[in-house]
Amino acid sequence: MKIQSIKYVFFGMALFFAPKAVKAQKVAVPISAYGVWDRGGGIDDYSDPKADFVMGIEVSAKWSDVQPKGANKFDFSIFQKVLDQAAKYKKIVKMSIDVGPYSPLWIYENGVPLVKVTSDKPEKHAEKFVNYPFYINEAHKTYYFELIKQFSLFLRNQPQNKFDCIAFVQVKTGATGDESPYKGKPDNADYKITNEQWENFRIESFTQFKKYFNDVPDHQIVLIFNGVDEKKQPEVRDWVMNTIDPSIGFGIKGGAYNRGHHLSDEKSFKKQWTPYLVNPKGMKLFSASEMDASWGKPIFNINKEIGFYWAALSGMNTGISSTNMQKNAVKYGYEHKEISDIFRMTNKYYQQVYPKTATAAVSIFHEGLNSADTKKFPEDKYGKANRGNLERYTNICKAYEARGAKMDDLKNVTEGQVNQRAWQKGYNDAGWDIEDGNYERFLMQINPDETSIGLFRVRGKIDKKSSKYDRFARSFENATDKNTMYFKFDDEMFADSKPKSLKFNITWLDKNAGSTWALKYHNGKLLKTAIEVKGKGDNQWKTVVIDIADMELNHKGEMGSDFILVNTDKVDDIFNGIEVDIKR
Repeated sequence: MKIQSIKYVFFGMALFFAPKAVKAQKVAVPISAYGVWDRGGGIDDYSDPKADFVMGIEVSAKWSDVQPKGANKFDFSIFQKVLDQAAKYKKIVKMSIDVGPYSPLWIYENGVPLVKVTSDKPEKHAEKFVNYPFYINEAHKTYYFELIKQFSLFLRNQPQNKFDCIAFVQVKTGATGDESPYKGKPDNADYKITNEQWENFRIESFTQFKKYFNDVPDHQIVLIFNGVDEKKQPEVRDWVMNTIDPSIGFGIKGGAYNRGHHLSDEKSFKKQWTPYLVNPKGMKLFSASEMDASWGKPIFNINKEIGFYWAALSGMNTGISSTNMQKNAVKYGYEHKEISDIFRMTNKYYQQVYPKTATAAVSIFHEGLNSADTKKFPEDKYGKANRGNLERYTNICKAYEARGAKMDDLKNVTEGQVNQRAWQKGYNDAGWDIEDGNYERFLMQINPDETSIGLFRVRGKIDKKSSKYDRFARSFENATDKNTMYFKFDDEMFADSKPKSLKFNITWLDKNAGSTWALKYHNGKLLKTAIEVKGKGDNQWKTVVIDIADMELNHKGEMGSDFILVNTDKVDDIFNGIEVDIKR
């Protein structure tokens, strides 16, 4: 692969810094547009101050709606309408066309075999996913590739003020953009498509997108790709990484990690992609992911505020740049301030991409019980570490039962993240390859499990009346001498200059009357107490705010810390996390 040879190329910034032979150009998604996007028109008037959380717009159409009347007859009016609106309100737009099961019926009367598919999960895939084209058929390729060409011409020939609103186009080759040919098994075995055939078709399709959107003399349009995992689709990933012109750039679809929490394979996804998304050293990508209908599913309906809050943090954790909310979710946020405030929080932290210029840092406390971790959970004690071993998840949660850990939905714990967010009916505190640490951006708790304990369902059973903070927390544990939590900012954050001030927001549970804790820091000479807090014992979540202007930010405190939270009595105080606003 050529990734290491690409230097000083940053996609997603205000400008590209590229080799001298490449001209700087407008980027697909400036960092100032990272955050919540309106997917499908949830807002009519983007000038409304209540809609200030919308950073961009997403629009998609079915191939059958774009080309309903036959070959060479195209209707892109849905895209034109959104571009007109985007130009009016100075927004940027993501676009895509759904193909596969959304293909127009006339192609089946003109040489393309119709493939009937029996779903392997009929309760999850509705009747709309039973008719597919035989993708590798030459007639299908002809019609599909012409669609790609005409879509590019429609967009590239927009007036400049509307062309400037085009952020990027998502490449879709298969069923619902999931980059698989069928959601099930073809009834006729002759229409089975092997993995090799499918990946070859995808690369052939990618080449067409590149030809018509990138390899043009002017008005290039950035593409975003899904299903380019280094383990599952290595050849496709290599093609994207090594073939797309770095002066144009590209994005990735950011998985389902903005749709919930404790979804499978989060750690692996994070390891693969965040080096290109958060404080990248070389290649800089952007990551867009749909909220889709997840917010209306059973697990979200337990408590919508909890659902949106922890989903936003999970998305931040994997480096998502834009979370494209289904229009009804956008409307719901518009109508409920507690949700729109979460959307604004999303915008704030997703836009913190480079520590040297960051205006905020955050550490929200969380412990996930990662069943794939054999070091923390040895197999001889908890059971064989494989995804399908349900007993292992149960055993792990039993060990943390006193801290509130439970498995509400064992049936879905072994599913992939797409199915989990859709069909899971309860909270699972153990999962497969899930994030096990805090949700952080440029503020790290040092050795969290050795210096504090993770809590789950903090004030008991979670229902619609629960606080968003009730889902997870961390606590002191005086009985094991865990009375100090240590924190440091990213190494690069203040390497060039100290901030004018740091505004700390510390959210804690006032559970015990008379309990005390303190925030302390070094100012270069001594350990200084910024604030001492004493509890009233009303069992309510509260936020303490304190400004600090003289903190020495060189990791010279105990355990390499910049500041500490200290238990100043023997009562175990509970915290949601720490948010810091930076005045530079």
